[in-house]
Amino acid sequence: MTCWTTHDRNVCLRHRLWIGNGIADADEQVDISRLPDTLRAQRHHRNLVARHGRRWVRNAYPDARKMYFAWLQQSADPFDLLDTARRILTDGTGNLPSPGLTRTMVFHPQVVTLAGLLAGRERERRAVATGHVAWLVEQITVRNILLGYVPKERTDPLIQWVEQHFSTHKFVAFHRSPRIYDAFFPRETIPPPRQPGEADAGTRWSPFHPYYLC
Repeated sequence: MTCWTTHDRNVCLRHRLWIGNGIADADEQVDISRLPDTLRAQRHHRNLVARHGRRWVRNAYPDARKMYFAWLQQSADPFDLLDTARRILTDGTGNLPSPGLTRTMVFHPQVVTLAGLLAGRERERRAVATGHVAWLVEQITVRNILLGYVPKERTDPLIQWVEQHFSTHKFVAFHRSPRIYDAFFPRETIPPPRQPGEADAGTRWSPFHPYYLC
């Protein structure tokens, strides 16, 4: 039987099984009871959806995965986390999970935290106020996403993501028709909770918001 899940349902908390990315069949589900951080990440992911809105977390999650795994390819695993995890994890048939699936499960907490950082509004406010991404870079280490992270060149995945994100915002901001906003940043089916001082809880906050409404 093929398994279908949404982006925020990677773990079955009741049975402590990995059921998300990398799993196509029920027999492939992995017992992750010995990965408590990954179990906690499921609750964190669910809370992020409630806090920021499903659409925004859903959009940020694959970007966070791509970004984080690109960083992993550039760094070593000094504590042998992946080899250790493979030795203590087995799927429903008793087999060891693949290296790729092991990596996905072990570093899921960091990916979820990074997705929350990308989906949040604070990084937009900080970037617009300061004109740079220093706060965002700092938070990568502060939130234990990637310790000692410092982008060394402009091709860094985070720098590229920020540049693409703001170039899209600028295109939308200066477009003649305000309807272009909904094409790029459609509203939530269920809007996120209203933040203090916000005039319209149904519209996603943006540093370029006034341009859309004029």
